[in-house]
Amino acid sequence: MKKIYICIVMLAAVLLGTSCNDEWTDELYQQYISFKAPIGANGVTDIYVRYKENGKVTYKLPIIVSGNTDNVANREVHIAVDSDTLKVLNDARFGREDLYFKELQKSSYSFPEVVNIPKGVNTVTADIDFSLGGIDLVNKWVLPLTIVDSPSYNYDKNPRKNFAKALLRVLPFNDYSGNYSTTTMQVFIKKADGTYDIKDAMVKSNRTAYVVDDNRVFFYAGLVEEDLIDRAAYKVYFEFGTGNDKSLKLYAANEKIKFKPSKEAFFYSITEKMDDEKPYLLHRYVTFDIEYDFVDYTSAPGVEIPYKVKGSLTLERRINTQIPDEDQAIEW
Repeated sequence: MKKIYICIVMLAAVLLGTSCNDEWTDELYQQYISFKAPIGANGVTDIYVRYKENGKVTYKLPIIVSGNTDNVANREVHIAVDSDTLKVLNDARFGREDLYFKELQKSSYSFPEVVNIPKGVNTVTADIDFSLGGIDLVNKWVLPLTIVDSPSYNYDKNPRKNFAKALLRVLPFNDYSGNYSTTTMQVFIKKADGTYDIKDAMVKSNRTAYVVDDNRVFFYAGLVEEDLIDRAAYKVYFEFGTGNDKSLKLYAANEKIKFKPSKEAFFYSITEKMDDEKPYLLHRYVTFDIEYDFVDYTSAPGVEIPYKVKGSLTLERRINTQIPDEDQAIEW
C-alpha cells in the first residue's frame, strides 16, 4: 500500500511540473502596444532636446509590446497627432486659454506614421525630428501623439488610460537655460526720487531661463510670474559671449517696460567639479551678477511701478558622465 501511495505522489508531481512548464511558455497577458511616456504632475511628459538654430534634433520615443513573452508577430504600428486629447487636458486643467498647452506647429517636427516592430522584439523607438529655430517659450508647446487602432491592424493599443498616448512637452535647452537659484537676487520697489529701502527687498528662491537661441535665454523681469497674462511684455534677454568672451549683455525688446541695465555688459563664469561621493557625477555652474531697472505698466492701468533688480544668479547642472546622450545625462 505504501508503494502505491508513493507512486501516486510521484505521478502527481510530474503532472504538476509539466502543467507549470506549459503555462510558463504561454502568454499570460494580451500583447498590447504602448508608448513609454510617463506623465508628470502637469499632465504631460517633459522631454528635453538640445536647441539647434539651423539643424534638426532627434528624440527617440520608445514603443513597447506588453506581455510576459516576446513579441509573436511583425507589427506595423501606426502613429498620429492627437489634438483632441490635448484639448481635453487643457479644458480640465486651466481656466484661462493663455495658460493652455499649445500644439506644436507642424513645421517644427516630423515623425514616421508607421513604425515596424519585428517579431521577437519588444521595444523599438519612433524617431521624432524637431526643428525648433525661432520657437517662443512664452507658450508651453506640446506634441500630442496617439497609437492608432483599427480592426485591420495586427495589434491592439493598450486600453489603460494614457498608455497609448504621448503628450510630449518640448523643452529645448542650451548651455545657459534652466532653473536658476536666485536667493541672492533682490527686487525693490523704487520711490519717487529713485531710491529704495534695502530692508524691503523681495526675493524668490528660483527663476527659470528659457531658450531663445544657442547663446541667448530670456527671464521674466524681476519677480514677474510665469502665469501672468501679460508675461510676454516683460521678457528680458540675456546674451552670453562665446569662447573666451565671458561678457553678458541684457536688453528688452519692449520699450514700455523702460528696461535699463546698470552697465553695458556684465560677466559670467562657468565652473565644473566632480562630485565628492559619486565620481561619475559632474557639477557644472553658471554664475553672474546683474543689476537693472524696469517698470510694471500693466498691473495698475495708467500707473507705472518702478523696480530695481540686483544680485547673483546661479545655474547648477548635474551631469552623469557615464551616459552618452546629453539629454539623458543631465539630471533635470
